[in-house]
This record gives sequence, structure tokens and C-alpha cells, in this order.
Amino acid sequence: MIPKYIKLLFCTPFVIIVCYSVYLCTVYSSIPDTITIHGYGNLKDNYGSKIFLVFPILMNLVILFFIWLIIRRPDKIKFTFEINEDEREKTYHITQLALVIIAIFVTIMMTPLSFSDVVFK
Repeated sequence: MIPKYIKLLFCTPFVIIVCYSVYLCTVYSSIPDTITIHGYGNLKDNYGSKIFLVFPILMNLVILFFIWLIIRRPDKIKFTFEINEDEREKTYHITQLALVIIAIFVTIMMTPLSFSDVVFK
């Protein structure tokens, strides 16, 4: 059973994604057709189409789907410690809350901050 506050908190990433998507749709026509794509490690910056601005949203939704699967079934997690039967629910709720916090953090990092230099100018 997932507590109601966990479900409500898990809605936060979706609100962030919707707000960012609406904002992206409103400014999409004013964004140049070619944008800078930053490389990782030894890769240099490159250029790509502005359609790449949608990919962080899609990746974020996939990550949120997998986090939701784990939140739904915390009994499938292989903890590195032994859980007493009387503390099982408390441990699951703490784990679910931690996963929701991770989901919110990932959403903040993946959507608005990923392309802040292009969209928020």
C-alpha cells in the first residue's frame, strides 16, 4: 500500500515537467533551429536540431516510470540489512519517500536545467 502523501509528492515531478513543456512550447518558435549540444568527458561541444530539447523530457518520463515501479513494490528491493517484521512498513515508507525525493531531484536536473542556456535566454 502506497501512502497518500507519497502519491501526492510523486505528482510534483509531473507538475514540473508539464510546466516546463508548456513553457518550451511557447518559446519553441523563437529558439534557433541549430542549438549547441554540450559533450561529456573528452567530447567537444557539437550542434544539433532544436528537437533535442524534447529528449530530456522523454528520458525523465522513462526514469520516473522506473522509479514508480520501485515505489509500488518496495518489497522487491534487496536491502543490505535485515528488516524486522515490526519495522517493515516504516522501512518501506522511508524508502518510498527517499525515491520520491530522488524523482523530484532528477526532474529538476533533467528538464529545466538541462537546456537552460538555450531556452531561458
